[in-house]
Amino acid sequence: MRKKIFISYLVLIIIGISTTGVFMSQLAQGLYRQEVEQRLKSTASLIVHQITQNIDKGQKIDFNSEALSYADILSDSSLLDGNPEKLEPRITFIDYNGKVIGESNADFHKMENHLGRKEIKEAINGGIGLDIRFSKTLKMDFIYVAMPVKAAETVIRVSVPLTQLNKINQTIWIYSGVGILAGLILTILLAAKFSSSLTLPINELNMVSREISRGNYSKRASIKSSDELGQLAATFNEMAEELEKSVADLKDKNIKFDSIMNSMTNGFIAVDKKQRIILINETVCRFLEIEYDEKIAGKNLIDVIRNHKINKLLLQTVESNESSVHEISISLQEAKIFRIYANPIKSRGPVDGNSGGILSIMDITNIKKLEQIRTDFVSNVTHELKTPLTSIRGFVETLRSGAIDDSEVSVKFLEIIDIEAERLYMLINDILQLSEIETKQKDSNIATHDLESIISEVFSILHGAAGKKSIELTCKVEGSISITANRDRIKQMLINLIDNAIKYNIENGSVLVTAWKAEGRAVISVKDTGIGIARQHLARIFERFYRVDKGRSRSMGGTGLGLSIVKHIVNLYNGDIKVESESGRGSEFIIQLPV
Repeated sequence: MRKKIFISYLVLIIIGISTTGVFMSQLAQGLYRQEVEQRLKSTASLIVHQITQNIDKGQKIDFNSEALSYADILSDSSLLDGNPEKLEPRITFIDYNGKVIGESNADFHKMENHLGRKEIKEAINGGIGLDIRFSKTLKMDFIYVAMPVKAAETVIRVSVPLTQLNKINQTIWIYSGVGILAGLILTILLAAKFSSSLTLPINELNMVSREISRGNYSKRASIKSSDELGQLAATFNEMAEELEKSVADLKDKNIKFDSIMNSMTNGFIAVDKKQRIILINETVCRFLEIEYDEKIAGKNLIDVIRNHKINKLLLQTVESNESSVHEISISLQEAKIFRIYANPIKSRGPVDGNSGGILSIMDITNIKKLEQIRTDFVSNVTHELKTPLTSIRGFVETLRSGAIDDSEVSVKFLEIIDIEAERLYMLINDILQLSEIETKQKDSNIATHDLESIISEVFSILHGAAGKKSIELTCKVEGSISITANRDRIKQMLINLIDNAIKYNIENGSVLVTAWKAEGRAVISVKDTGIGIARQHLARIFERFYRVDKGRSRSMGGTGLGLSIVKHIVNLYNGDIKVESESGRGSEFIIQLPV
């Protein structure tokens, strides 16, 4: 742009100077001609007056001699005073028939008839003839002025060559050239300064615009002039400030929107009428095991989600323009169940329609599992309660039928009824304890207790049961470990674990309870040398009423809720429990609790 401005400015100046030079040349030529014409007229008038006087005095006139004489006089005096070069005037006498009768610069006898000359015709008609033309006799341009000498019926013609006029033209063009050259030099300097003053602000605005387009919205133009460019820069800076505010506000809203979208527990996906993704959050990608990417928006739904059920559901929602709710099962790495709310995106206009569809996806896999667990729990509780009650009612009926009269049989039946009642009591008690622990957010009767003393107390309670199977109970506590909790809860947790370790142990086996501190937590390990647990059962042993060997568990008096109670006690204190076991190689339960 700077080059274009520079060239344009230069061309305009050259045109202006050239036009001025031509105009001045023409003006100078015109003035010069006017002056020469006026002097020629004056000279011709004087000659006419003098010849007329001589004729009136009766003198005989030799026009050729007169022509030579007047030419010499005029050549010495010069028609143009102050001119360094003298003109060579030419005097010619022509009669009214056009014949040349006197000539100062040539042989008049050899000259052709001049009757057809413009200035001669005008003079014969009584006027002053004037013409400029090329002389064939003298081979140069002349300016001619002719006047009639009526007394002699002759025309006196005075002329001068235009060599001086050509010199004047040359001089004018020389000065014009010098002026053009000087003007060019000055113009180059001015054009460079002018183009710089114009393009530098524009270049700065261009640079700032480029920076803003790259995301640097804090960039501003530093043009301080008060002209239009300065006003443009000020307006541009105001626009940049508004743009920066708008972009910042938009980014803030986008961040909030993304935060809301990605913090939703439900998956959310929206598509337009052409099944192109408008919005999608990370939850959907996590549900459907898709790699989340900000560039997903704009892609076709089929290219991103390769699930026929979901794609078909969205397509039906867009086509039907109606809301619906569905539950679908999808097999991914794990089987998952989703509840999907499908809604069309209503479009505003004179005609009802939609602009796409929205799916809100809720993962209800755990809910379904909990429902199944609840159903299984009710079924298991019913079964566990029904078994001892049926047994009790059966023995009661037997006693009523006459067996009560047999003291030996009645005593045996009463012992069985007592055992079943005790089992029923233990089951109800475990259910109540489990329900109590589940409903608590924080435990009561919290105090700081020495862990080793609690373990010793549990050992004393279970010492008899261990002695029946010749099982050795060993406790190893590294240092002094104190935990803040409800003593009865920790005691119950340890009783359940150690009691299971005794029940499912082998004869002459051992149970080792170890405790230590690690990373600010108390770690308790209960390890036995028992029958162990097969790997396929490890994931479910903490479920209510889950038994690895149902018959054997019931025969040992278990309710199937012991490990579930342990798990809930650990969770109540924000702890963690895990089990390591193999069939036939014993088991180890490791608990971590805050100190």
